[in-house]
Amino acid sequence: MIPKIEITDVGYVAPTTQEISDGLWQMVDAAFGGNVSRVQGTVQYQFVTSWTAMIKDAYDNLISLGNQFDPRYASGIWQDAIAELYFLTRKLATKSVCPVVFEGLSGATIPEGFVVRDVAGRDWSTVGSYNIGVDGKVTIECICQIAGAIEALPNSITIIPTALNGLDRVYNEDSAVMGYDEESRVDFNIRRKESVAINAKMTDEATKGAVLAVRDVVDAYVISNPTDATVTFGVTNYSAIRNSIVVSVVGGNDYDVAKAAFIKAGTGCSWNGNTDVTVIADGYDHTPPTYPIKILRPEFKDIYIKVIVQDRSTISFATESEVKNHILQSSASGENRFRINKNVIPASFICGLPSIGLKGIVASFNGTTWLDELPIGLDQFPSLNAFRISIEES
Repeated sequence: MIPKIEITDVGYVAPTTQEISDGLWQMVDAAFGGNVSRVQGTVQYQFVTSWTAMIKDAYDNLISLGNQFDPRYASGIWQDAIAELYFLTRKLATKSVCPVVFEGLSGATIPEGFVVRDVAGRDWSTVGSYNIGVDGKVTIECICQIAGAIEALPNSITIIPTALNGLDRVYNEDSAVMGYDEESRVDFNIRRKESVAINAKMTDEATKGAVLAVRDVVDAYVISNPTDATVTFGVTNYSAIRNSIVVSVVGGNDYDVAKAAFIKAGTGCSWNGNTDVTVIADGYDHTPPTYPIKILRPEFKDIYIKVIVQDRSTISFATESEVKNHILQSSASGENRFRINKNVIPASFICGLPSIGLKGIVASFNGTTWLDELPIGLDQFPSLNAFRISIEES
């Protein structure tokens, strides 16, 4: 008899291909009086082989379907369905984010959504409204209007397509933090886990979960200081005043981020950061109160990656591109992606690299001093592009 798939307390237990084939031969023997030839090429051999493949495929699909009910393994529409229980939807392709310096007349306003352009003809729009400082400069995060992994090297966003009173020049000193395609299964599952605290109140986890759910947010880190003294956090010793919260976030509209943080963190705490936002309270039919909120926009920290191999001359251009693409994708998505306040460990990118005679992989902030691990602070976000990934012989 054909062995059946079993549903147990620990999941599905399916018969092997050989067990299915043996069961089918027993049925064929019984149907035709026994001693049926099993020689390859006979009609009965073809029947048994085809039936085995069909039954095994059906069992495999049943196991795959069963796995879709487990949040750890679900994918596609099944993962989307589970996420609905958490009031989450998969994020579409994200957009690259780049800090752009605006120079001009002190006090001149750069409105939200103002468009600048890179040398490749792609438009980038400002996130939030800012005024040029007394030094004649202001740095504003700009989001590429094209979704996906769009690179912007230093001094490539330099075009002002529409004149603005008081604005003379724009340029980017740092590379863009590249976006990526539609939220992957792994990233979606990570966000689902982090979102569990969204429905809580007055907790760092709830605030982080709410901020991460804001459209176009790439990453967020939240920590609070419940003491009566000023304290410092992380490798950069970021200072937080007493009884305050720090909401460090990359991407997203300033107001949307501040509003999400305000709703979860409440009005009784103080705020830290480099970006001021005035949030309007909901639930009032007239004269709603407003609250000054601060969020922290972290510095984009350039990262260099060096892949050390035995013989550089054996690596083709195609293989070199494969190596760089793997590292870029791993740094942007998955368990090892770059995050605020998370150290960069280049060895985490080894898994999945093609065979290149690898001897090691190291990282650097300046392309000169190389380390096995780079410390990242609360006010920093790692930035990597293909031009800062090298393959060298040692």
